[in-house]
Amino acid sequence: MNPPGALRPAPASGTDLCLLLYTVATTHERFGREPVTQQSTLDLGVTFRDNRNQAVHSWYPYVEGFSADYVRQKIARHEGVANVYDPFGGSGTVQVVASQSGIDSSYSEINPFMSFVAETKVNAARTARENQSEFQAAAKQFLKHLRSDGLEHEAKLVDLSAYHEAFPRRDFFEEDHLRTLLAVKDLACRTGDGRAWLRDLLLLAVASNAVASSHMTRRADLRRRRANEYVTRVVDVQGLVHSSVTQMMRDIQMIPDRTGSMTKLSEDCREISHGEAGRFDLAITSPPYLNGTNYFRNTKIELWLLDFIKAEKELPGLCRKAVTAGINNVSRTRTLEHTYPSVEEVASALDVASPDKRIPLLVRQYFSDMTQVFQAVQHNLKTGGEFIFDIGDSKFYGVHVPTDRLLVQVAEHVGFEVTSDEVIARRYSRDRSELRQVEIIFRKA
Repeated sequence: MNPPGALRPAPASGTDLCLLLYTVATTHERFGREPVTQQSTLDLGVTFRDNRNQAVHSWYPYVEGFSADYVRQKIARHEGVANVYDPFGGSGTVQVVASQSGIDSSYSEINPFMSFVAETKVNAARTARENQSEFQAAAKQFLKHLRSDGLEHEAKLVDLSAYHEAFPRRDFFEEDHLRTLLAVKDLACRTGDGRAWLRDLLLLAVASNAVASSHMTRRADLRRRRANEYVTRVVDVQGLVHSSVTQMMRDIQMIPDRTGSMTKLSEDCREISHGEAGRFDLAITSPPYLNGTNYFRNTKIELWLLDFIKAEKELPGLCRKAVTAGINNVSRTRTLEHTYPSVEEVASALDVASPDKRIPLLVRQYFSDMTQVFQAVQHNLKTGGEFIFDIGDSKFYGVHVPTDRLLVQVAEHVGFEVTSDEVIARRYSRDRSELRQVEIIFRKA
């Protein structure tokens, strides 16, 4: 049963499949994955959840990625680093840490909303810090209008046709909450008119509360809230955005006077294989895990809210641009550019064990794509530069995929050498077999 006031539901579509998740929160047995049920105490605090109480980093509730403290520690160990690159920029953890440490950073990111998050955390925040009085005054004015009768009137007049065109027959929101969210978005645009940095900060405050204002929740994947998750739930859209803007007002005062610059080099990190060689001192990333998480589907509400897509049907186009890490961007007709006997051994086992024949294709295509990623990073690192890499293994239909071991072979194939290999977290599947998260440090020889 839908909650009172909900928009009409639609049947589930193919884009709504939550596929092969590696993390604790969700299990999808129909794909034969052994879901994680326990995490050991070895976890060294490398996940994004550790950012929830950190200034700037907590402006958007990201699920994937690693912690700011982890990145800060890694950068601090590399004295004299002038620039850092993250080939999978995500929400900008590496870029924010580098910037606040006075180090220039570059990144690649296909998801346009996540690029927006990173750019706002670094570039818009820096401009706000440089124009502190102007920002504080504008933010206070925004907060004043946020609770006004005028906003409530505007919310009643909001046109929902764009929402219905984007998500036909979907009830992601109660109608009143959606109207309020869109009215607050319009207020953010008016307040920031002529000042893109201010507009983007306010829009991020709106977008970061979109899922919290909806019937959806984001654990491992974006999913609908369960009945018990409505028991004590109260949605106050204005209150949520008010809290986010107030936090920004505090955090921006804490940003150092001098910060490093940030540059987006490309959408796809594989596109920089032929650029300027040897331009980075250090690279740090947590790439897409071979687990099926659809990073575009996870942000489809925000992508639409901030006008990066007009309709949900555009998501497959974004998926196809990305490294093949999930079922959604597996191609049955694609020719592999890179193959490895060790990868083929695992994929062949899946040919036999998996009733879903896309899964062995997923494995083959993932390692072919990651070869191009390593080639691009290797080309752009200075000789002797290090590539810090956080990755976990997977298991499908009882077949273990030692992703970290296989990627070491890929990296060595393109000219890296391994200088460090450390297990930083252990997890266990339903059959009690061990899965692990590993930090590997590669060096460009």
